Amino acid sequence: MPQEPLTVLIKPAGPDCNLACSYCFYTQKSDLYPDTPQHRMSDETLRELVRRYMNYHDRTVSFAWQGGEPTLMGLDFYKRAVRYQQLYGRSGQHVSNSLQTNAVLLDDREWARFLHEYRFLVGASIDGPADVHDAFRRNHDGRGSHARVVAAIETLLEHEVEVNVLAMVQPENIHRAAETYEYLLNLGIDFLQFIPLAEPDPSGEGLADFSIDPEDYGRFLCEIFDLWAAEKPRQAYVRMFDDALAVVMGFDHPTCMFGPHCGPYFVAEHNGDIYACDFFVEEQWKYGNIHNLRFDRIPRLELYQTFRKRKTAGLNECARCEWFGMCHGGCPKYRVMLGDAARPTYFCEAYRMFFEHAHDTLQEMARTLHARREAEEREIQRNDPCPCDSGRRYKNCCSDR
Repeated sequence: MPQEPLTVLIKPAGPDCNLACSYCFYTQKSDLYPDTPQHRMSDETLRELVRRYMNYHDRTVSFAWQGGEPTLMGLDFYKRAVRYQQLYGRSGQHVSNSLQTNAVLLDDREWARFLHEYRFLVGASIDGPADVHDAFRRNHDGRGSHARVVAAIETLLEHEVEVNVLAMVQPENIHRAAETYEYLLNLGIDFLQFIPLAEPDPSGEGLADFSIDPEDYGRFLCEIFDLWAAEKPRQAYVRMFDDALAVVMGFDHPTCMFGPHCGPYFVAEHNGDIYACDFFVEEQWKYGNIHNLRFDRIPRLELYQTFRKRKTAGLNECARCEWFGMCHGGCPKYRVMLGDAARPTYFCEAYRMFFEHAHDTLQEMARTLHARREAEEREIQRNDPCPCDSGRRYKNCCSDR
C-alpha cells in the first residue's frame, strides 16, 4: 500500500561546519549534544536510516543531505550511502540525492566526478558578489569564503553537476537586488532561492541586528520579480516566484513555506534523532530516534499531526487577509521568534507587497501557459484563434513563437 510521502533532511555532521557564518542559526544545536564535541553519523546509523527509508517508500525516495556542513563527512561517506541505497533498493524505485552545502570543499574533481555519476543535485550557498558574501560567510580564521565557493561551482559545472543557488537576503544585498540577481545568473546557474535573514537576538530580546527590514525585503522581491517576469520564458527559475505561479495556475503549493501545512518531512540528526523541522530541532519537537522508530509510524504520531496543523492554527487575523490563500501565514519560524505562533509573520508586509505587485502578472502568465497547454492538446495551429479567447491568432498571442 503506498505510504504518505515523506522527505528526510539528513544532518550527518549535525551542526558542525567548516565556516563560521555570523548569521547561522544551526550552530547552537550542538547544545543538544553537550557530551559530543564532534558530531558525525556512524556507519550503523547511516545504514539503518537508508534501510528504513528505502523500505518505507514504494517509488521515489529523496535523500536531502544538509548541515551544518554535510561535506565534512568526506566523500567515502556518500559512496557508502549510495551503496546502501543500491543494496536496499527495490524494483521500480527511483532514488534522488541532494546536497545543500557551503561548497568550499567541492573544488575537487573527485567529488565532482562522483556527484555527476550519481546525479546529486548540489545546492550551493552564495549570497552574491565577494563583498556581499564575505560580509557574513567567513572561515573560522575570519577570511571570506567567496573565492573558494566560486571555484567549487566552476568545477561542478565543468563536470556537468546540476547546481542550484541558495542566497541569503541580508543587509549587504538587500538594496542591491538587480545586481545580486544578475551576478548569480552569470555564474551559469538558473535555479535560485532567496531566503530572508531574520533571527532572534541571542539575549532573548527582540531580533538580531542583522535581521532585514520587511519592507526592504518586499522591495527586493518586487525588483527581482520584475526582472524574472520580463525575461520569461527564460529558463531562470526563482523558487518563490515559480511556486506562486504554480498556485495561481491552480496547483497545490509546491513547498511548505506558503502551504497550508508544515512538511511533510522531518530532520534526522547525526545520531539518528528525528525532529519535526530543521528550524525546530528542539526537544519539544523530537519524534524519536531512527533506531527505534519505524517510518510508517511517523505520520501517525500525535506530535507530527500537531506540528503540521500549527502552520495555520489560530491565525484568525491572517485568515481575513486577501492573500492568505497564497501564504497561509508563512513559515512558523518567523512567527514564533516574535513570541506567538498565532500572530502575523515578521515578513507579513513583505509578502503583501510582493503578492499585490506580482499577482496580475502571474495571472497573465498562467493564462498564457494554460493556453499553450490547451493548444498542444487540441493541436491548434499558429493561425487558429488563440484558446485564451483574446480574439487574436494563436501566433500573435499566447504562442511561445
